Amino acid sequence: MFEGESGTPEHVSAAPAETPVVRQQPEFSGRVGEYFGIWFVNLLLGIVTLGIYSAWAKVRTERYFYGNTRLAGSSFDYLADPIAILKGRLVAYAVVISLALSSHFLPLLYAVILLALGALMPLIIVLGLRFRARNSAWRGLSFRFDRTGGAAYGPFLGWPILSALTATLLYPLMKLRQHEFVVAGHGFGRQRFVYAGDAGRYYLPYLIALGIGVGLMVLFFLVFGAVIAAGVVAGKGEANGAGGAALGVGMVAALLLLYAGMFGVGIFLRVKFANLLWNSARLGPHRFESTLRVRDMLWIYFSNLVAIVCTLGLAVPWAMIRLARYRAAHFAVWVEGNLEEFVRDNERDHGATGAELVDALDVGVDLGF
Repeated sequence: MFEGESGTPEHVSAAPAETPVVRQQPEFSGRVGEYFGIWFVNLLLGIVTLGIYSAWAKVRTERYFYGNTRLAGSSFDYLADPIAILKGRLVAYAVVISLALSSHFLPLLYAVILLALGALMPLIIVLGLRFRARNSAWRGLSFRFDRTGGAAYGPFLGWPILSALTATLLYPLMKLRQHEFVVAGHGFGRQRFVYAGDAGRYYLPYLIALGIGVGLMVLFFLVFGAVIAAGVVAGKGEANGAGGAALGVGMVAALLLLYAGMFGVGIFLRVKFANLLWNSARLGPHRFESTLRVRDMLWIYFSNLVAIVCTLGLAVPWAMIRLARYRAAHFAVWVEGNLEEFVRDNERDHGATGAELVDALDVGVDLGF
């Protein structure tokens, strides 16, 4: 054994340095006044052009929100072509119009279109995910989604059917399979996203929501019964119909309370599953952190709705900026090593029809961010 001048054995190498891990949080710099101008012009031009400008409006909106979201000093880019979106949107709304007309005049055709849409929905979802991924970029590098349409039929058709047949008891497993399909299907540069979700963690919020839902239904029927009993008693003592009016008001109030409670349960599940999705995902050595809170989201959605109604829709830009700012503040990427390791990939030549059908039919895949 030989020693160097320092007395350290020459054949012993120095211990490798630990790879630094840095928490990078997105910054959203959008301003209400700035975006209000974009939103208002989009609205006016959409009306004047009978909706044709909506494709350009969507691109302007997406580019504003992407461009004002920065991660590690670099903003995101939205690369979609408005013409491609317009073509896809025309196809999407042709389907919606066909559904609306056939439901009134040709019930058989309506049923056929619905069945066809149900059969094609997994493929439509894949096309939408592929289009959005290819047109979303960071530091000049586009994301990608390369799962096939056939592979989507299990998570987006088979599992929903199983969930319905089991009275939603398999709903958490359905969401797990869908999240796994969506996350693991994406890539960025040479790296692929991976997903490590746990069924037990999906069942916990579901069971809580189920318990709250059952409690709300029991409470509703109790209140509903009490309202009917009170209305009957009041009706016997009143000849002018005041008892019937009170009964109607009480029934409406009970229904509104039920709907508000179910809306809250829906937000609860949405927030919990969004956190589970991101906290279970990785991109190479990098992991994600989502800390959305149910009470915050309930307040944001409720106050946004009140503001939009009270301002006849003029508060929509404020609501959108507010929500984007909150989501950015509760999201982070734990970066291990260097983000510069990703290579450039400029392919983004996929069509927009799937994405527009997803938007028009309101069946988007919720990533919670």
